[in-house]
Amino acid sequence: MNSLLVYLFILDLRFIIEKFKKPLNKVSSMILKYPIKSPISIGLVGLGKMGVAIVHQIKLSRYFELKAVAEIRLNAAIEILRNAGYEPKIVNDSDDIVKIEKPNSVAVTTNFELLPYAENIDVLIDSTGVIEVGAKLGYLAAINRKNIVMMNAEADALLGPILNHFAMLSGTIYTGDIGDEPGAIMHYLYKPFHRIGMNIIVAGKGKNNPLVRHANPDTLKNDAVKKKLNPRVLTSFVDGTKTMIEMAILSNATGLLPDIRGMHGPIVSNVKELVKIFKRKEDGGVLEKEGVVEYVIGIAPGVFIAVDTEDEEVSENLKYLSVGEEKPYVFYRPYHLPGTETILSAYHVAAYKEPIIAPTGVYSEVIAYAKKEMSRGDMIDGIGGFTVYGLIEESKKVKEEGLLPIGLSEGCKLKRGIEKDQPIAMDDVEIPDSFTYQLWGLQEKVFPVK
Repeated sequence: MNSLLVYLFILDLRFIIEKFKKPLNKVSSMILKYPIKSPISIGLVGLGKMGVAIVHQIKLSRYFELKAVAEIRLNAAIEILRNAGYEPKIVNDSDDIVKIEKPNSVAVTTNFELLPYAENIDVLIDSTGVIEVGAKLGYLAAINRKNIVMMNAEADALLGPILNHFAMLSGTIYTGDIGDEPGAIMHYLYKPFHRIGMNIIVAGKGKNNPLVRHANPDTLKNDAVKKKLNPRVLTSFVDGTKTMIEMAILSNATGLLPDIRGMHGPIVSNVKELVKIFKRKEDGGVLEKEGVVEYVIGIAPGVFIAVDTEDEEVSENLKYLSVGEEKPYVFYRPYHLPGTETILSAYHVAAYKEPIIAPTGVYSEVIAYAKKEMSRGDMIDGIGGFTVYGLIEESKKVKEEGLLPIGLSEGCKLKRGIEKDQPIAMDDVEIPDSFTYQLWGLQEKVFPVK
């Protein structure tokens, strides 16, 4: 922890010294106008399903240039880049990345830590889903004054507030992905209605997988093969953990809170039903309070928001515009496009110098629940595994009960037995020391929950 505290002091000092010494980087130091004439140089970490989509999308656009890729499967990375029409060049040093100037040539490495040090990269994209990678990449991005698109939702939900804090200190942009649900909600729905003064009742997403809390990589193995997904990734979708993570990201960017632990997740058949459901209980709905994050099963893969107003003229105008005959007024975007839209996040950073979505505090967390009965000495395998699933909860309650964030759960050893479907407390486990754990501890100090 001491090393991180020292870093924070150095980062503050470095930012003050260097603020007027040199421009941030090639793109963000320019006075940019739409459209951008100079291509935005991208450094991509992770070539899973989404990473491959990003590679091909960059290839289609004249506004972006893929400079470097980091992937632990070197041979797979080379094949992926060649299939997209690139000429991969293996590098072992950040200076080697800069030296590659031939058109269509892309630096490829197994060491993602090289990319933040490469001077010719404007924006980093993390599409790994590995929390330790996201923690280190976000940290190194700030040190090297690089903008970053954190497509790694697992890292964002756990450490986004401190990583965004580092970015702001260094004068760079930390942003979530416009293509994933939190970014789509924030950019297309929450920001516009919040800015025009509407009261936000609920904002959320449709879940496009069945909800099976005790699903695991074995039970989903065949489905994962069909969908060309890592079984652990699919497990995190089906057991609901990924939905909880996504809504925690939205919560930490907006201050909207879950109405109850795990949210309601009602089953609906069409968007019109949302008007009836997302009202206070006394008005015939399911909500204990307003201003919440939520999800539904049955309309997917879109995102939605429900708003209202006490101004009768505004209400009359919305009715005239055929928005709806009663409050709240529901707006729905029937798709989100991670991998396809992701590079728009980088464009937004470069052109407008602001994030699509970024955490402003620690308002919600995703806590670990046991998928099965476990004994003292058992090891927890983390998100998308055999042992735990996640539920969203207000950070205040998480701290009051001393509960374990699921993002810290991988590699934890149980100090006592835990029954199935019971929450796991911090005191129930031995947490292995790691960069992620140290960074989370610093976040606890910088963003104390009141």
